[in-house]
Amino acid sequence: MKAEIILTGTELLLGEIVDTNSMVIARLLRDIGLDLHYKTTVGDNEARIAEVLRHALSRVDVVIVSGGLGPTVDDVTRQAAAAAADRKLIYSPALEQQIAARFAKFGRKMGENNKRQAWIPEDALPVENPVGTAPCFIVETEQGSIICLPGVPRELEHQMKQAIIPWLKEKMGPPQRIKAKILRTCGIGESNIDRKIDNLMRLNNPTVGLAAHLGQVDVRITAKAPTLAEADALIAPVETEVRQRLGDVIFGVDDDELADMVGRLLKERGLQLAVVDTLTGDELAHEWRKTGHADVVQSHQQFGSAADALAASALDPGLEASVAASVIAQSLSRAGALGLCLIGPVATETAEQASLIALAHNGNVSVSQHLYGYRADEAGQQWLAAQTLNQLWRALKN
Repeated sequence: MKAEIILTGTELLLGEIVDTNSMVIARLLRDIGLDLHYKTTVGDNEARIAEVLRHALSRVDVVIVSGGLGPTVDDVTRQAAAAAADRKLIYSPALEQQIAARFAKFGRKMGENNKRQAWIPEDALPVENPVGTAPCFIVETEQGSIICLPGVPRELEHQMKQAIIPWLKEKMGPPQRIKAKILRTCGIGESNIDRKIDNLMRLNNPTVGLAAHLGQVDVRITAKAPTLAEADALIAPVETEVRQRLGDVIFGVDDDELADMVGRLLKERGLQLAVVDTLTGDELAHEWRKTGHADVVQSHQQFGSAADALAASALDPGLEASVAASVIAQSLSRAGALGLCLIGPVATETAEQASLIALAHNGNVSVSQHLYGYRADEAGQQWLAAQTLNQLWRALKN
């Protein structure tokens, strides 16, 4: 079976609210092995909603609609669903009683406009909404099924879990499960990964795909099988092959965060990290706070800029910038800590503007040069933070 999600609401098209409903629906469908092929967003217009519903029914078996079931004039999903299914709307006294009972439970009287919510397409299956006032319904046609749910996220998630997923599982027959495993990488670009695993990305089951982030790339392996154990068995040999081809650029799986991995390694080795960071603003510190490892990091704020850092090291102003970065990192590591220095933009032998990351411990120091990260914008800072964490992870791992 194939599915499509249709989100209704002009506020979504205007960017006034963020869609979270499709994420909830997609994950629940994935868990029962129902393939989601499309997602469509349409404004509060009856004709346009009916049009996208007809188009959806022409290409999938199940259409799940979110929103437009309220009591106001612009709630037109009921009418659009009836039009798309070539049905008339009928009034349901039973639904009116359900709505009135919900209002009574809240100590309120149902308004006249709420009676609009008791109209549903002819022969539709009503789905009681115990957590809201908008009744849901399912319209089955020769082409496929239209499932109409509230747009309120709390109500939609409840209805999906308690009513719609059980109904879909009955329709689907023998169960199928979809399992995804994510291999998280750093220090390698998306195009380089593509070249290394090109043929694996052409598989049908499991499938292999990439998702690029600033400074990091995820490799997602997704399998479909009757059970999760069988899906895992499909994923395993592909994961082994990906790991062999990519090597040590893979730092974790699924929800692993690079800052968390670095923090764990610091604690395992009984090390503190002493940092001078004049490049990433608060981005690197934010990564430590987010993962709960701020206790192993000492931020030396007296070096407030690249110029201050060089001056504080009492270095010859004409000294090569990479040497200056090395000296700063080594001075930070004298108490046995890992010394980390990020300075820039500076001029180097190969670039007019570059960022330098120096890491020192026990008299050993390494300096890397980055041409992109000197940019003082948010993207540049996030990218540099990722490169810094990658350099730390590699050093600690070895």
